[in-house]
Amino acid sequence: MSLLPPTPQPPAPATTANTHVPPTSHSTIFAAGASSNSFVPNSSHMQVSPDKNARKKSLSGGVVVGEDGVGSYRPVAYRTEGVRLACLVNASVTVCGEDSIYAFGGFDQYTDEVFNHVLKLDLHSFTWTLVDNYGDIPSVRMGHTTTYWRDDKLIIFGGENEQRVFLSDVYIFDIPSATWSQPVLSGHPPCGRSRHAVVLHDDKLFILGGIHNNPVLDDICYLDLKTMTWSRSWKWVARFDHQAWVREGKLWIFGGMGKEMDRTGELISLDLSHPVFARTEIKQIGYATRPSRVMSEATTGQGRVLRSHRSYGPNSPRPLFNPRRNTPPPKPNVVPAATSSIRFLWGRDIPSEAHGTHFHHLCGSTLLDFVTFANTIRSSETGLSALDLREMTWRKIADGTDMLGGANWRWHYLAIAPNSTMAYLLGCPTDNDDIGEGEEYLSDVLPIDLTQFGMHLDLQPGEKPVDGMLGWDLGKVFDSDDSGSDFIIRAMKDEAAEGDEWDVEGMWGRNMIGSPTSDGQQREDDDLPPENVMGPPIRCHKLILLSRWRHFTSLYNARMREFHRGRLYLPEPYTVVRAFLYYLYTDSIAKSSYCPDISTVAGMLVMANLYDISRLRTLCLNRLYNELDVESAAVVWERAGVAGEEALRKKAAGFVLTYWGRVVRTRGFRRLSRRSLMELCEEVDEEGRVMGGDETGWESSPGTPMGMGGDVREVVPGSLREDEGDEDEEMS
Repeated sequence: MSLLPPTPQPPAPATTANTHVPPTSHSTIFAAGASSNSFVPNSSHMQVSPDKNARKKSLSGGVVVGEDGVGSYRPVAYRTEGVRLACLVNASVTVCGEDSIYAFGGFDQYTDEVFNHVLKLDLHSFTWTLVDNYGDIPSVRMGHTTTYWRDDKLIIFGGENEQRVFLSDVYIFDIPSATWSQPVLSGHPPCGRSRHAVVLHDDKLFILGGIHNNPVLDDICYLDLKTMTWSRSWKWVARFDHQAWVREGKLWIFGGMGKEMDRTGELISLDLSHPVFARTEIKQIGYATRPSRVMSEATTGQGRVLRSHRSYGPNSPRPLFNPRRNTPPPKPNVVPAATSSIRFLWGRDIPSEAHGTHFHHLCGSTLLDFVTFANTIRSSETGLSALDLREMTWRKIADGTDMLGGANWRWHYLAIAPNSTMAYLLGCPTDNDDIGEGEEYLSDVLPIDLTQFGMHLDLQPGEKPVDGMLGWDLGKVFDSDDSGSDFIIRAMKDEAAEGDEWDVEGMWGRNMIGSPTSDGQQREDDDLPPENVMGPPIRCHKLILLSRWRHFTSLYNARMREFHRGRLYLPEPYTVVRAFLYYLYTDSIAKSSYCPDISTVAGMLVMANLYDISRLRTLCLNRLYNELDVESAAVVWERAGVAGEEALRKKAAGFVLTYWGRVVRTRGFRRLSRRSLMELCEEVDEEGRVMGGDETGWESSPGTPMGMGGDVREVVPGSLREDEGDEDEEMS
C-alpha cells in the first residue's frame, strides 16, 4: 500500500502492479460522528500542489517498488488535504452518492469537546472542507447514527451530548441545499440512546439496542418514513456498538457488546415478514417539518445555547432542549417474529471479536469482517475474513499486513455503500511524525476494491439485472420509443380489473367487445375493449417474443389476425402484463418499477400457468410463499384460485383469517370483487367466530387461523412461540 499526496485527480501510484488507484466514480460516503473531533483548519494542508518527490510508504512499511515492478493487487492509502481532522470517536459513516464523504458531529478524543459541524471529503481530490449548512441545525452530539435516504437526504437519530443527556430526536439533512429540517413525528418515540444500530428497509428506519446511561438496551422499533410514525417497541436482543443489515426479508445483527460488556461474535436474525412489521393504516405519504427555532445568546425558556470556543463560522449555535423523558420506558413485550441465533465456537479462520478493531459489512450473501490493528492484537492476526451466509462457514480472504497495513496504520472508520464493492477505511499511520506527535487524525483514506478479493453482489436467477448482464441490455430497449419496436401489446387499466368488473371472466363483457360505433358501423378493432378502459400501448420486439414466448410463436406462425395487425390484446391488468413482458426480456421478477409488489407477482403466476411457462411459475411461487404479507394476502388468495394453485390459496386463506383485522384494512382487500369477498368469508368453517384482541391475549398463534376449526388458543402477549422456533445453532 502506498501513501500519496492528494491532487484534484489522485496521482498514479509509483507502481501499477502493487497499488490501486480508485476509480473516478464510486460511492460517496457521509459520516455522522458520535465522537469528539478537533477540526483545525491548517493552511499547510490546504490544497497544496502535488509533490512528485513526496515520500511514499507501503502498508507493510517498506518502500513501494518501481513502475516496472510486478505483483498482486494491494490497496493504496492517500493522504488527505484541507481541514485537519482530529480523530472522531464513535462517529457514523454512511455511503451516499459518488464522490464525497460527509462527517457530522462527534467529539475530540483528547479534549472531549463535542461538535455539530458538517465536513466533506472529496473522494477525487481527497480534500476535507467545512460545509456551510443551514436550517434547523441539530445540537452537538456523539454516538448517533446517520442513514442515507432517498432523494439525497440523510436521517440522523439519537446520540448523546457532553452532559450525558441521551437523545431520541430525528433530523433530516438535504445534501444538495445543505439544509437541516426536523420532521413532525407521531406515535410514541423510543427512549434516548447512543451507540445503537439502525437499518433502513422498505422506508422503515429500524432502531436496535444501544445504551442509555448504564443499561444496555434490548428493544427494537421502527420509524415509518412514509408517514413519520413511530411503531411500538418490542424486546429483542441487548446490544450496542453492533451492526445491522437486511437480507432476504430478515434483519441480521452481528458484533458489538452485550450486558456483560464482552464483545460477541453471535449472529442473530429476525424475520421481518411477520405481520407486526406491516403497514396497516392508509395515510397520506409525506411529512411536515418544524419551523426553525431562532434563539438569542442568552438563556431563554428551557433552552441553553451551547457554543464551542473555536470559531467554525458556518454552523450557528443550536439550543439544547432537555427531553421530557430521560428514563427508559416500561419493559416492552418480546418481539413475536421468529428469531435465529448462531454462535461460532472454534475454527482456524473464525475472527476473534475480542481482539483488534473490527468493521463489518454485508456484501451480497457474504458477511465481511475487517480486522485491523489495535493494542490487543498482533499484526499477523489482522486481515479480511468472510462468512458465507448460505453455508455458515468462515474463511480468511486476505492478510492484514499486505491489505490493511498491519501495525503501521490505525483505522477508525469503514465507509461502504449497502450495494457496493468499494470500501474506504479512514485513519492514520502510527508513524505520524509529519502529522503531529502524540495525536491521531483522520489523515489517510484507504480505498479497497473488494472485487479484487472475489467479492461480488451475487444475483440469483430471477433477480434484478445489473449493468454488464444481457438482461440489463435487453431491459433498456423494452417499451422504449426509440428502440425499433415492431409490435404492440395492449392490456386493461389496473382500475378496470378491480372490483366487480373482474367477475366477467377477466374481461369487460361480450356486450362491450364487438359493439358498433355511434354511426352503426362495426369497429375495425372490434376485438378490443373501449379505449378508456385500456392501458397505454406496450412497445415490444417480435424477435424477443418469438424466442421467449411459445404462445406468441404459435400465434405468429399461424398467421392469425394479430400477425397482420401487429398488435395483441391480453385481458389482464396493465401492470401485470407489463411485468410479464419485462420478465421475457430480462428473466427478472425482482422488485422494481416494472414489478412493484407481490400482488403483481400473483398476477404473473396466473399468466405463467395460462401460457405454461414453468420457470416463471417457479419464480413466482418462490416469492409468494416467502414474501406473503398483510397488504397482498387477499389478492394472492384470489389469484392463486384463478391459477389453480390450491396449496398457495390455502396458505393465503389461513394468513388472511389469522390476521383478519389487519387484512380487511388494506387496499388489496378492498380490490376484491363481491363474489371473491363472499368466497373468502366462506373459508371459515361453520363453527368459526371472530374474537377480539383482549380475548386472545394479543394475537393468535401462527398456523392456527383465527376462526378456523372453532379452536381458539390463548397466547401470552408478545412471547416467542415454540412453533416459530428460537433457533440456537452451535457452529464449529
